[in-house]
Amino acid sequence: MDNYIGKHLLIDCYNCDSDNMESPRKVQEAIHDAAEKIGMAVNDTFYLDGEEEIIAAAYGPKSHICIHAYPKLGYAAVDIYSFDQDLKPARTMAVLRASLHPEKIRATSVKRGNINPDMKPNIKSKSTTLHKFKNTRNQMKTTGQKVANYMRHKNEKRDTLGPE
Repeated sequence: MDNYIGKHLLIDCYNCDSDNMESPRKVQEAIHDAAEKIGMAVNDTFYLDGEEEIIAAAYGPKSHICIHAYPKLGYAAVDIYSFDQDLKPARTMAVLRASLHPEKIRATSVKRGNINPDMKPNIKSKSTTLHKFKNTRNQMKTTGQKVANYMRHKNEKRDTLGPE
């Protein structure tokens, strides 16, 4: 049984509008709009306007949103993390489209914080008994052919050594 209590949404925004990407103010607005859209209370923010990168982050109780914007590449990496079951990170997609104007968005959702006390990995074998039998049969056939070739080669060498 899965007892995941956290959500982590990773969003890649490709070919974003350069005007929006080069403005730290617009990246900051995107963070605040995204937090508001999902109902995240913002306790603190962080901004860094670097030479090739703009970083904007908003932190709230049990959650954060972070944008790493690369204006020269037209690329933005967005990270939304929450341990609050009421927050729905996927709702930020519309905000990101409106603020960064990407041509393409790719999102990856990850479950976080499995609090199952057992914590044993769930391993399921995809090999059936028949599949294992076929593999063994094929291995034996290949080995048999190798042995037969070896014996044939050895006999050919022996036959050429003696008188006729």
